[in-house]
Amino acid sequence: MPLRKLLIANRGEIAGRIARTCREMGIRTVAVYSDADRNASHPRAADEAVVIGESYLDIARIIEAAKRSGAEAIHPGYGFLSENAVFAEACEHAGLIFIGPSADAIRSMGSKTAARDIAASAGVPIVPVGLPYDGPAGFPVIVKASAGGGGRGMRIVRSRGQLNAALESARSEAERAFGDGSLFIEKYIEGARHIEFQIFGDRHGNVIHLLERDCSIQRRHQKIVEESPSPALNDELRTRMGEAAVAIGKAIGYTNAGTVEFLLAPSGEFYFIEMNTRIQVEHPVTELITGIDLVRLQIEVAEGKPLPRSPRAIGHAIEARLNAEDPLNDFLPSVGTIHVWRPGEQVRVDTAMEDGAEIGIHYDSLLAKLIAFGRDRETALRQLVHALESTAVLGVKTNREYLLQILESEDFHAGRADTAFLPTPFQVKRDYLPYVAAGVLHRRDGALADYRNNPFRDPSMKVEIDGVAMTVSWKRLRDDEYEFKTGAGAIARVVRTHNGLEIDSVLRRYEVKEAGDEIFVWSPAGSCAIRRLSRHPRSEQAGRHEAANSPMPGQVLRILVVVGQSVNKGDSLVVLEAMKMEQTIRTSINGVVNAILVQQGQVVAPGQKLVEIGALETNLTETDQ
Repeated sequence: MPLRKLLIANRGEIAGRIARTCREMGIRTVAVYSDADRNASHPRAADEAVVIGESYLDIARIIEAAKRSGAEAIHPGYGFLSENAVFAEACEHAGLIFIGPSADAIRSMGSKTAARDIAASAGVPIVPVGLPYDGPAGFPVIVKASAGGGGRGMRIVRSRGQLNAALESARSEAERAFGDGSLFIEKYIEGARHIEFQIFGDRHGNVIHLLERDCSIQRRHQKIVEESPSPALNDELRTRMGEAAVAIGKAIGYTNAGTVEFLLAPSGEFYFIEMNTRIQVEHPVTELITGIDLVRLQIEVAEGKPLPRSPRAIGHAIEARLNAEDPLNDFLPSVGTIHVWRPGEQVRVDTAMEDGAEIGIHYDSLLAKLIAFGRDRETALRQLVHALESTAVLGVKTNREYLLQILESEDFHAGRADTAFLPTPFQVKRDYLPYVAAGVLHRRDGALADYRNNPFRDPSMKVEIDGVAMTVSWKRLRDDEYEFKTGAGAIARVVRTHNGLEIDSVLRRYEVKEAGDEIFVWSPAGSCAIRRLSRHPRSEQAGRHEAANSPMPGQVLRILVVVGQSVNKGDSLVVLEAMKMEQTIRTSINGVVNAILVQQGQVVAPGQKLVEIGALETNLTETDQ
């Protein structure tokens, strides 16, 4: 029977993406939103919206919202409750259709160890188990959480001396993320590719696959670039892996969307690693090469319709995940207000971003997915690079330039990138003077709050850009023509036009947004935040009582010191968590803890003082992951 009304138990871009398909199908939608998401865009994407309090994990509140709104079904999206067997059962008991597999299937594949046994019984090869369960298997090995996913509770161990620390760290992270600290250890396969197959099952006993996705480009075991078809597969290997994925689905009587994930060794051998019993973040690449709307297919399967025939790939698709993070600072999360959001054109963009959106610490750092499609890999890659270069995000740091670094690398172009491929982020070398000039001249009169009231001296400003401090001065030559120079002697002639800034006879386009002491500047060549610095020198006395500051927004997980405790360089002070990332704040000096300025569970801002250290020298802090 056709569905008429569906509740979306999720947020952000996936909630809007589900709502879009439902509109095309003539299905009314109900969004849910947390207290932190009152001003988010996804409630406006649905026909109705219901506030559910603090968490998207509150099963009772979500079921209540569905019943109160008259929804007949619930789509969980990905993340949150999408792979929660208790939630699937609660939907069934409430008379609601769960758009996903059965609770039994979710439970069967929810434990990676149980999933390995199922795959082995279906004749699918699995990764050899490493220490300590089956005896010495040699290093390196990888420690994994038995429950959950998203890269949480995973550690690569290359020597026996690293094992105990990795086990303790992974267990702690798994317990916080999934409520289950059980672990297992697999042999780590060097040079492997991460290949996953999209499968679907219907209520008529059919299971098919919709080809593969290559997800080898990962940061902290989380995917950031995905593509299909995989450049690593030939037709024969694709057939064998696809048949293995379908065999696993049939072994558990699978229905709806699922993803079977494999490691492909350089030798050509492949191994099952896990199955995700939901739609994936990277599903758009499959949609573009098959022409099949996977969300529509999910709903049609839930309505009892049979599956179509397995599709054939047409063209090539590549997806890049644009995240709010700082690759140059160990990928620490970035929060703030999106002052300008303008994604590149000629590609598919799945996002919930808009001007004025607030990026906080409570949810994933994903801002948008940009997905390019072309008749071949080279065409798709060129389109994606151009779209990223044209994407403007002002207000938070992003991985845009790092994605470009990956996509333009020789290994990626050649299709050689494996799971160990992750180039070291580098600072793009650029002339900062044009960015400062754009920041100064974005006001039509060129006036700045930091001007000097002296007619015989050029106005100037002390700024910091990407950690580089400089003094910049400027003078008007005539009308809209200026001369800018730095204390280091760099000089630029700038003419302001209606089309942008003509800098040393080259016309460039800039976009500028000012917020407090920061001026955000974007150009096709890159973007940066210009921070005004105080003109007044720091008091020498300030160095005697310093504070360890938070390098990122986050929540205080643990406080590891007490007042009066002596600390030495490298000692741990506080552990923070934000956007699925944990950071340990350490002291880089010897001293005594004078004060603890935060409490466990407290949310802190970037730069906020955490622990005050009494010392005779300036206290600098460093972080480690």
